[in-house]
Amino acid sequence: MGYGVRETRPTGVTLAKQKPARSSAALKHTVPAAELRWRCDPKSIAAHRERPNDENDLIGQARALDALRLGLTLESPGYNIFVCGSSGTGKMSTVRALLANRPSRQRALNDYAYVHNFSDPDRPSLLRMPAGEAKRFRKELEKVVHDLPDIVSRVLDSEQVERRRERLAESYKQLEREAIGEFETTCSRRGFQIAQVQVGEMQQLEIYPLHRKKPVDIDELRELAATGKARVPNIEEIVTAHEGLEAELRAILLHLRKEARRMHGEIRTLESDAVTAALRDTFADVVEQYPYDGISRWFDGVTTAIIDNLDAFEDQEEGENGRERQGHLDDLVRRLGINIVLDNEGATGTPVVFENFPSFTNLLGTVERPTDDTRGTVDFTHIKAGSLLRADGGFLVLNANDAASEAGVWRFMCRVLKTRELEIQSPEQAMAPGQSSALKPESIRVDVKVIAVGDDELFRLLYSNTDEFRRVFKIKADFDDEMPRDDRHIGLYAHHAWRVQREESLVPVSDEALGRLVEHGIRLADRQDRLSARFSDLTDVLREAAHYARVSGADLVLAGHIDKALAERRRRHGLAEEKLHELIRCGLVDIATDGEEIGAINALTVLDMADHAFGQPCRVTASVAPGTDGVISIEREVELSGRLHDKGTMILVAWMRARYMPDQPMCLSAAVTFEQLHDELDGDSASAAEALALLSALAGVPIPQGIAITGAIDQRGNIHAIGGLNEKVEGFYRLCVFRGLTGRQGVILPHDNRRNLQLEPEVVDAVASGWFHIWSVQHLDEAIELLTGAPAGAPDAAGRFKAASFNGRVCTRLAELAILADPQSRRAEPKPTRSKRAATHVHDE
Repeated sequence: MGYGVRETRPTGVTLAKQKPARSSAALKHTVPAAELRWRCDPKSIAAHRERPNDENDLIGQARALDALRLGLTLESPGYNIFVCGSSGTGKMSTVRALLANRPSRQRALNDYAYVHNFSDPDRPSLLRMPAGEAKRFRKELEKVVHDLPDIVSRVLDSEQVERRRERLAESYKQLEREAIGEFETTCSRRGFQIAQVQVGEMQQLEIYPLHRKKPVDIDELRELAATGKARVPNIEEIVTAHEGLEAELRAILLHLRKEARRMHGEIRTLESDAVTAALRDTFADVVEQYPYDGISRWFDGVTTAIIDNLDAFEDQEEGENGRERQGHLDDLVRRLGINIVLDNEGATGTPVVFENFPSFTNLLGTVERPTDDTRGTVDFTHIKAGSLLRADGGFLVLNANDAASEAGVWRFMCRVLKTRELEIQSPEQAMAPGQSSALKPESIRVDVKVIAVGDDELFRLLYSNTDEFRRVFKIKADFDDEMPRDDRHIGLYAHHAWRVQREESLVPVSDEALGRLVEHGIRLADRQDRLSARFSDLTDVLREAAHYARVSGADLVLAGHIDKALAERRRRHGLAEEKLHELIRCGLVDIATDGEEIGAINALTVLDMADHAFGQPCRVTASVAPGTDGVISIEREVELSGRLHDKGTMILVAWMRARYMPDQPMCLSAAVTFEQLHDELDGDSASAAEALALLSALAGVPIPQGIAITGAIDQRGNIHAIGGLNEKVEGFYRLCVFRGLTGRQGVILPHDNRRNLQLEPEVVDAVASGWFHIWSVQHLDEAIELLTGAPAGAPDAAGRFKAASFNGRVCTRLAELAILADPQSRRAEPKPTRSKRAATHVHDE
């Protein structure tokens, strides 16, 4: 249909031979073609080419910018920022631009690392040191750990330690020789002898009585005496003496074992003292280089752990014992490592972290499960930091809606911001805090300012239901989706387009094309005095227009390229619109655009397919008969209407009752419906059409089918503004173009909606040439006169209408229906009911 092409009349359409004369009512309410579309003078664009632009005001969001600047500079607790507003209004790009030129928070950057807690292994210890120190500390520590076996071995094998160890061992051996020697003398005096006997892999002392000067086992001697094989007259005395000596030997061996333990303890103390002194000398150099909180204390734990595992540093044996000792040594070396969770080496200025995937783990960190550790142990090496820690001392920017998609993220993030303490834990542990075996790393004191970019709905949800959210997100930067249409903001549009053209190396843009882009911004804003702030949509149109210009070989993006980009967008997204309009065009959906009919009118609706909204004409019909059922909305009855539509229908009936039958019950059985509409509908913008269809059926006056109407009525009959105006008008215009313009077709719209008009140029041209019409009205009476050409009629002092007027005919018909409903005027009141139908129908009692 050639959208955007200026013609003296529409092309490619069927026209009547002669345009009909206009009535006085039509002329009175006609909207001039000049008001149907605001046009941008290219000269106003050219004037801005020589003017500098303040990049900070690029998007024209003064309120949001002031809020962001306050939040970025105010350092008091809780002044984190929630940026909300419609998609495409430049929220994230504005945040990026402000952070790029932000004032420094002047926070000293730190490195953070976790080490094994030797006193409580389930609670790893935190080490904090200035930026860049963690890696250097780790390298120094790796050297020390590598040298530990040699250091320990040198100490244990030193001549001084070995000499003192031998003295202690010799002292014990001397004590052992003396004790056993004395006991051996005692045994000899009593006729006994001691000997070492092999028992398994051990040797032990045994006491034997002497028989015929030879040692004999006591049990064997007792058996010889009992069987008479040997003459042992004092066997009982020998047995008693043997038992006494055994008791004496046990006491001696017990004393020797105590002395051996004492000796080994002294040797271990000797070795421990020597190793401890050597380790302190070794660690002192490291502590002196890194005098930060926790490092000296941690090295004390390291020393204790080495002392407790000195056996692991001894020369390895072959076999099972050797493998076990090596395992202990490997475990000890692993516990002497360091896990750097935040390394700020080389970082300068204030950190700014953009978290693109704000999951629980990515934001708050986690304790990872081991993947290659066959023992399945979880320790300090499995702790992983998140972006909240990486942004410590600076700013963290995230998508609020993405963060809300995972349970617990917002709750735990707000808790960190409130307490300023970050406890790294796995999501499973956070959701089930009673796990006794879970690792509990030492918490980290953090200072981070969060900027969450989301939408209004999420902000309201969090603000209404989360007390912690209100405490920590005290700044709301609310982005408007529109701005005033004045010279300054038109200049912002132009400078934005020029900046995109430079940054993306697009084809240069002409002033006429920019003017057309401004006109499209008005269309998106849905008001002639406003411009859309959805810069992402506008930028996409500019990119596509530049593409068509480049493909065509043009040196400039012209207005026609903008028109083509918009037309192609409509075509790409307009399959559903095309299918629905095809149903109307082929007659499967019956909508007339010519002739007259009683009780029928064309209403205008909008179908929003998320990516594309378009107008759909719809035939509204009404039927009237005697009865007391009231006015029935068929859509309401079959549950195809929403609450707003039902409200509009009820307002319509209330208006009729108050205007036409204020002193007596209004008795009729009427039905109003949207013909061939099988989807659910909502909104009250068709209540004026429903009212006119019903009044036409009552008055018996036909309505011209070439005129459609949109508008919502109140209980005084006033017609109020509605949404989707441009799409509704254009939808009906396209149908009329297909059927053939007669010069009698047009749309009636609310007077308050005139400022919302930004119609396609083709529609404007059709109106300018008189082949299509746009009228605006403020009251139903004006619409009645415009549609019927007859006076609507005004009530006299008694509230009565002239019988010849339209409203008089309505009153006459209502009186007739009342008589037909009950000729004897004995109408019984309907019984109360709680059914939906009773709530829907309006009765006068």
